[in-house]
Amino acid sequence: MVSARKVSLTLTYLVSLGCFFSLQGIADEVFFFPLLLLFILSILNDWKFKTYPPRWVLNAGGVVVSIIILSQLSLENPVQPFANMILLLLTVKSLEEKRPRDIYQMLLLSLFGVAVSTTFRLDISFLMFFLYELFLGTVAFLFTNLFANMGDKPLQSEVVKKYTKFALAFPLIIALLSIPFFLLLPRTHTPLFDLFAQEKRGLTTGIAQEVELGKVGNIQQDNTVVMRIYGEIPPDPYWRVSVFDTLVGTKWITTVESVELEPATVYGNTYLYTIIMEPTFDTYLPLLDYPMRLVRIEGFRGDKKRLRGGFYRLTKPLIKPVKLRAMSASWEPDDPPMTIHLQVPRDIPDSIKKLAEDISKDKDELERVKAVEDFFKRGFSYSLKIEKPQGDPIEHFLFRSKKGNCEFFASSTALLLRLMGIPARVVGGYRGVIKNQYGDYYIVTNSMAHVWVEAFVDGRWIRIDTTPPYVSPSLRRISKLDLIRDALISFWYENVVDFSAQKQVSLLRNLALGVKSLSLENLKGFLVKAVYPIVIGLTVLAVLKILYNLWYRSPENLYRKTLKKLESKLGVNLRDKLPEEVIREVEGTPYFREVRFIVGIYQRHRFSPHRVSRKELAEGYRVLRKI
Repeated sequence: MVSARKVSLTLTYLVSLGCFFSLQGIADEVFFFPLLLLFILSILNDWKFKTYPPRWVLNAGGVVVSIIILSQLSLENPVQPFANMILLLLTVKSLEEKRPRDIYQMLLLSLFGVAVSTTFRLDISFLMFFLYELFLGTVAFLFTNLFANMGDKPLQSEVVKKYTKFALAFPLIIALLSIPFFLLLPRTHTPLFDLFAQEKRGLTTGIAQEVELGKVGNIQQDNTVVMRIYGEIPPDPYWRVSVFDTLVGTKWITTVESVELEPATVYGNTYLYTIIMEPTFDTYLPLLDYPMRLVRIEGFRGDKKRLRGGFYRLTKPLIKPVKLRAMSASWEPDDPPMTIHLQVPRDIPDSIKKLAEDISKDKDELERVKAVEDFFKRGFSYSLKIEKPQGDPIEHFLFRSKKGNCEFFASSTALLLRLMGIPARVVGGYRGVIKNQYGDYYIVTNSMAHVWVEAFVDGRWIRIDTTPPYVSPSLRRISKLDLIRDALISFWYENVVDFSAQKQVSLLRNLALGVKSLSLENLKGFLVKAVYPIVIGLTVLAVLKILYNLWYRSPENLYRKTLKKLESKLGVNLRDKLPEEVIREVEGTPYFREVRFIVGIYQRHRFSPHRVSRKELAEGYRVLRKI
């Protein structure tokens, strides 16, 4: 049999390991891995060697190292030293010989460590750590109480079962009761630990600062989610990130100082939508083409600007998820072109110049644009595998390989249009969405990265996308399970992490309006539709429970049926008598031995640690038929 101490220690070590893993990536690696190794060795020592260093040595060493750790505390880095110190104290306690007080301290340190992890980890993984610590920590706490009261004594199986059932039910009740507190307790408008947000490696699109020939294909291998969109959007949407004006070597860059524009006048169809943006660690915002207004942005401290080219840029990089509301329209941008939108590289091959001349011969502006689009429909194909070019990469693409990524098609289109005298620019962003039917929203991933061209014709910039239709192979790897997982993540952010004071006020107002509008007729209707079915359901369950108890074979039912049968034979009330008194009542009767056997089964079940076997129970029911 196991002892209370062993059960308590096992559960406490599991809880402590949960604390270690929740702080991985937050605590300094220089401390984390040595402390984790020392912690695992302490578990081995507890179970096998049982050799403990003096407490004063451990405490003195812990104080010295804690002072060193806390000396690193600063406003720029307040969380990491705390995480280091928690793991240090947890390891020090694990090296000591465990008394109930030490186990309580390890449990409290573990729970505090998971709380500290919220400063960096607010995704759904925190929920997993929290539930793990809540349930396992509660069980460990209760068994530690048992250890404190009983000492290191063996535990009966019945005691372990009862404690385990209560320990599992208790945190479930606490979790359910905490929901009203979560909904109603006052909340801040900004998460407390936003003050401590730090820059770290995250999502990098690669299409904001520049576009290089052949590089977008690498991005298209990545299914990382860039953003989630809620609301109505057009079919086959384009998402504008940035605009480029100059080709330098194999890269498109922006050389003209962007001018801040006023919010655009809205024409045509409009789309109002909400975006949950993942941290890009960049200042550019992907918005539905054509963006007109950025209505608001939540979770970001800084300014926003609408720049020449009709795209938006922030004054600070996005280092954490944000939520924004934007408006886009079907009307093309009308910012005037500049001379740079007609420039081509000085060393552009003559073959490309002649091609532009041949295509544009005897055609007006719109006919030239149509001729360029038709040119790329003949013999060209999309490919992620780029051949090594011989000479100029665009010339090689146009006249030899005729295969390439979207940046080859866009670059060639822009150069041909400029050689024809039509202002053109390259736009970087994303194309398309994935509809997540499990959450009723849309997903844009890195694999949808795309570049296209805008040509200035008839006073407007019109989109020219000569890239053949294609689907990134990485998109085919997205399964239903991936969409379900993403829907859970989206629900977590929207309804838990982003449950702001505004949402709380809105919830309370809706409750108040519901109470005010509640009339007697509505109440009756509610009772009929909701309460009555619940009452009927509970009644059915109660009847089923009674029938189950009547027919289920157990020592209690065997004893109850025996008493009922004896009462009909003897004509006396036996239900209020003790088992010993029942045996005395049937002394001298032909069925005395049978009754004594059944009563013995019942007494062993109620008052003895030894369980009644199924074979003995079946024999008891067989004996009952003889009475």
